Amino acid sequence: MRTVNAAVQAEVRTGVRWKIFLIMLMLISINYVDRASLSVAMPLIAKEFHIAPAVQGLILSSFFWTYAFMQIPGGMLADRFKPRIVIACATLFWGFFQGIAAACSTATALILTRLGLGLAEAPIYPAGGKLNAMWMTRHERGRGATLLDGGAPLGAALGAVIISGLISEFGSWRTSFVVAGVGTMLAGLLPGTTSVTIRASIRPSTTQKRSISKPPWKRNTAASRLMRADAAWIFSATARCGACSSAGCVSTRCSTACSPGCRTI
Repeated sequence: MRTVNAAVQAEVRTGVRWKIFLIMLMLISINYVDRASLSVAMPLIAKEFHIAPAVQGLILSSFFWTYAFMQIPGGMLADRFKPRIVIACATLFWGFFQGIAAACSTATALILTRLGLGLAEAPIYPAGGKLNAMWMTRHERGRGATLLDGGAPLGAALGAVIISGLISEFGSWRTSFVVAGVGTMLAGLLPGTTSVTIRASIRPSTTQKRSISKPPWKRNTAASRLMRADAAWIFSATARCGACSSAGCVSTRCSTACSPGCRTI
């Protein structure tokens, strides 16, 4: 009887996990659409606010400050709470910051909204990695990671088209930001709407519950010892700071020398 139940649970789980990862593909694509929106609208914003090229680079790179800072805390949140809750809250908050940017009238206000956007978008990848470990088998995690990472190029490719299309349709970058923010917040409700299906599907086994009960950094494993090592944290911080600084340099160079389309980093 137990074998039959396990087979039924595995069959149910198979359908649910791909649905989860398709939702993640969509949310990560939206993530990249929203982060690229300011780059697309920057020529109009710079003209309206009379922003110098150097300040434009500062505004464009400010997103990565909090985005880099929140990577490890975002992973801790995914371990401490359910990934579904972290993903839903992150999407709602970054949609809010995306929409509220339409009310900005100064460069300082834009920087604050970009800081909030980076803060809210950061947990999406750590929570996706947690879902990959929870729902995919060892032989399927490559495909799960592909669906997660596939949202980045897909969103980057569609971001400029969508935002420029909205600006062209409404004749205002502010309206396009509001539409994008509201759309993101509506998409953030999807993890909640699928929670009933997830709860009705397979429950973690006793072994899985024991492994999930403690956060990874509290377990006596090689990974936990690595996370507690100072060198690992220093390496992570320097790598993130390097990526952040390089993005800032690219943003500054593009804002001074390149065409507007080149600034969609």
